[in-house]
Amino acid sequence: MLRDAVLVAGLAIVTVLALRRWVGDRYLVPTGSMEPLLHGNPKGGDIVFVDKRADQARVRVGDLVVVKHPTEPGQQMVKRVAASGDNVDCCINIKDGDVWRGPDLQRLVREEKDPLAARSRQVPWARGDGPLAQRDRLALAAAVPVDGSWRLPAAAGRADTLRASLREGANRARHAANGTLEGHVGTARPVDAGFLDRAGNVRDVGSEHRVHDCSLTVQCTIGGGEVLATVDRAEAAFTFHWQPASGRVALWCNGEDIATGSVPRGDRASQSLEFGFLDDRLYFCVDADAARLFVVKRPEWPERGKVARTQLWLAVVDGEGSKADFTFGEIAVHHDVFADREPISGLRGQPGSWPRRVSAGHWFLLGDSPFDSRDSRHFGEVPMASFVGVPWCVLGPWPRMRWVMP
Repeated sequence: MLRDAVLVAGLAIVTVLALRRWVGDRYLVPTGSMEPLLHGNPKGGDIVFVDKRADQARVRVGDLVVVKHPTEPGQQMVKRVAASGDNVDCCINIKDGDVWRGPDLQRLVREEKDPLAARSRQVPWARGDGPLAQRDRLALAAAVPVDGSWRLPAAAGRADTLRASLREGANRARHAANGTLEGHVGTARPVDAGFLDRAGNVRDVGSEHRVHDCSLTVQCTIGGGEVLATVDRAEAAFTFHWQPASGRVALWCNGEDIATGSVPRGDRASQSLEFGFLDDRLYFCVDADAARLFVVKRPEWPERGKVARTQLWLAVVDGEGSKADFTFGEIAVHHDVFADREPISGLRGQPGSWPRRVSAGHWFLLGDSPFDSRDSRHFGEVPMASFVGVPWCVLGPWPRMRWVMP
């Protein structure tokens, strides 16, 4: 019996070691470099299952990878691939919080992410559910709490009468006075590069940096009326005027029409509305459905300012033959993963000037939280041969178990 027990134990150990060597292994995220996607802590961080069967050749720019640490033998790290030396666009720069890539150092263009495909790279900035809204980041005074949700009364006047508050002169005066749009709900202050962690706590890492790319989402019920969704920026106010009854949507720049399209409202009573600015494109979407996504790519609008000051506003007005009837139970603000060119100060061996060229067979890796990440900004490109696997899911702690999207 003792011999059999030893044999079974030995086989079990060999099996576990083989599985960990060739199939997958767990990895404790020790730092906050991938917050808030992955919570990092030397003791209580996310425990990630790493799929070692993943094919390194199938890794694409934007994917998450686990690699051997280039400067700490025996250690591993999880980062996001920002550029690949095996791609045509093997040169990289970071400007205005975004990644720029191109075939050479003189021809770099801003990365353009699809608003729906890149949802895993959205960073929560403010969230409100029922009466427990984060009042310091969300401006909800125009809404009326009703049974754990809100009712948004119609703003004064029809859609055309609200254009005056969005004209260029009014927009500049409002920003100069740090004012709000009357009758609207949205952000109480400009969106910055801070975030909410998995517990809903505000993390101020990066809060001194304002962001351009952000979005607002509401889970709502629309009984009647029309929707005005505004990306309010210092240089211009961009407003989606959506008429759910007909599906027509128009984009205004400082109150003037610059584009039109169609976004059907759908058959469900409760719908999700999302609008925002992402990589020099404005978008408006219903129910995260590609068939109901309206995107305006690089229209003739004023150049973005050097200092971002972006707020997001939502209002409803009476429509043709219908009174505004709009209630919502959830509201959330997200911003895009913010990229920062300057590495953590005070660290030695910070190589290279910008922009940079990535060598063949190498990756340029960045952490999602650049203000708390040690990555290729510090130690340079990383050989693809150091690839260990891809994060597949979070095994624990139990309340944080989930799949990990790239």
